[in-house]
Amino acid sequence: MSPTTERTLEEKLAAIADHFALGQVLTFERAPGTNQNYLVTTNVGDYLFKIIINTTLEDVLNGLPFLQRLEEQEFTVTAYYLKAPNGQVFYQSPDCEAVVLHRLPGNMPEPSPVVSREIGIHLAKLHLISCAHLPEKRHWLDEQYLPNALQKAIEMYGPERLSETRNVFNSLSSFQPATFPQAIIHGDLDTSNCLFEGGRLVAFVDWQEIGVSAALMDFVQTVIGFCFVEPPTGSDCWAVFDPDLYRALYTGYTSIRPFTGYELEHLNNALKYVALIQPVWTMLVWERYHSGQEMVETRLLYWMYGIDTLTLPTL
Repeated sequence: MSPTTERTLEEKLAAIADHFALGQVLTFERAPGTNQNYLVTTNVGDYLFKIIINTTLEDVLNGLPFLQRLEEQEFTVTAYYLKAPNGQVFYQSPDCEAVVLHRLPGNMPEPSPVVSREIGIHLAKLHLISCAHLPEKRHWLDEQYLPNALQKAIEMYGPERLSETRNVFNSLSSFQPATFPQAIIHGDLDTSNCLFEGGRLVAFVDWQEIGVSAALMDFVQTVIGFCFVEPPTGSDCWAVFDPDLYRALYTGYTSIRPFTGYELEHLNNALKYVALIQPVWTMLVWERYHSGQEMVETRLLYWMYGIDTLTLPTL
């Protein structure tokens, strides 16, 4: 292949299948979501080919020790990367990097109390797995991400355009992620990052934010992912909080891992802190996804989900 020749998608998928000794590609289709994931059937079996675009191969490989810990501890609600005959868990060429997993049954769920409770139970089980002696890995729920990312955003847009964001961040100065119980975290759980069969969780997927951080932060990230629903007709919001979904998530989680008093004391601040992360990330990649549009800070998730006025119910 010439260094300047871009292969077709069919050629890339065939090369990935060959690298992992998965046989001949028979059919494929794009999987739901923003990543370049493909559901591929070969004459050997059914697989998910993940072509790496929204992260780096280095990030994927940095996550391997964490996934290996989960596998050692028999955390069953996920799929693990396949190994090629040469022992590698990745495919790499000048125009394509990819990993492969067995295709699991199930579909992305619709929000419901049953789904929220099941998610809460298994998230708590994840947080009980020891995170001792794992390597350092950067991710967006680590204690350095938000202050560093916000500083970069201020440099990009100027302090005046981020005045509301800065005010929220400064109001949360007492929230220190490193002071809370630490755990292995998924980091980005929502309905698009899990598979269900009926009311049963099959797997958490898309572990690119895996790492070690405050279990409380992973919980409130999951609140954002599972406890908000479509707003009523005519509303200017993107989503509205659903107390029943939250109650189910909370009771499922605490049936396995009760919160400490310190965690409960900071639950609302944890939600506000974590809900600020996605907007700041969006600011940094604005041109990639919203080229030509004006970035207005109060038109991002923190405000459009009503986090600024939300107080979580006491349960």
